[in-house]
Amino acid sequence: MPEKYSDVKKRCSGFSMIEVLIALIVLAIGLLGVAGLQTVSMQQTVASDTRSVAVMHAQSMAETIRSLRGVPNSSVVNAWEAEVKRDLGSASAAKVESVGTNSANIDITWIERESRLDPEEVDADGGAQRQEVSGSFSLTIRYRE
Repeated sequence: MPEKYSDVKKRCSGFSMIEVLIALIVLAIGLLGVAGLQTVSMQQTVASDTRSVAVMHAQSMAETIRSLRGVPNSSVVNAWEAEVKRDLGSASAAKVESVGTNSANIDITWIERESRLDPEEVDADGGAQRQEVSGSFSLTIRYRE
C-alpha cells in the first residue's frame, strides 16, 4: 500500500503546464504595462523640455526688452524668432508686440505632438486626419523708462 501512495505523490508534485502558461501570461501583461508607462514618461519628458525651451526664449526676449527699455528693432526680433523656430520646430510661432506705454507681450506657440487618428476616421479626401496638441506660452512684461 505505501508504494501506491508514493507513486501518486510523485505525479502530483511540481507545477502543471497550464499553471506555467498562466503565470507567463500574467507576467507578459505586467511587462506590457511597464513598457506603456515608460513610453508615456518619455513623451512627458520631451513635452516638459519643449516647454522649458519656450520659457527660456521668452525670458531672453523679456531681458532684452528690459535692457533696451522698449521693444527692440525688427532685426533683433527676427533673429529671436528664427532661434525660436530652430529650437521649437518650423511650425512654431513667436511674436513680440508693444502694448501701451511701458508694456509688451511675448507670445510663443508650438506643436507638442502630432498623431494620426484611426484609419477608419478619414476626411472627405480619403486621407487620415491629424490631431495636433499645441502648447503656448504668453508673457506680459512692464518696464520703466
